[in-house]
Amino acid sequence: MKYDVERLEADLLALVQSKLPDKITEITAEKADSITLVTPADADYFNSTDDEVDNRKISVQYGLIDGVPLSIGSNTAEDNRYIFLIYLDEINEKPGVVRKKLYRYIRAFKEIFKENFKSIPIGSITIQTISPTSASWDENETSPVYKVGGVYVNISFAG
Repeated sequence: MKYDVERLEADLLALVQSKLPDKITEITAEKADSITLVTPADADYFNSTDDEVDNRKISVQYGLIDGVPLSIGSNTAEDNRYIFLIYLDEINEKPGVVRKKLYRYIRAFKEIFKENFKSIPIGSITIQTISPTSASWDENETSPVYKVGGVYVNISFAG
């Protein structure tokens, strides 16, 4: 079976879901403060193209957001951009705590990809931080205002 964007996306999701709990534990132990990160359950992950919007306290959005073909002579490859965003509904936290949580989740995502990219058959990987901000689901009038941050994962491979 040919390795394509569908399999790559599934591999990236499986990587994050399997490594995030231990990475959260590692970062929490290192910081040793009162800030606690929740590990998202598998049901808390949703794809960028899913139609479902809900009001979970935590969720992780993932998916392919764009791609660019690359070619050198007769060799072709793709440069694809995937997104991993963590959404937090932390309305009653002390000022600054949610921002620190988002920084820690972003760090966890970055370290997971940097430490494990060789486990996925790709050519190269670049990780870019998506700065913490606020977001809501415009089509859902009862949606809370989430705090969100994450990473872009740019991956080149001969797919």
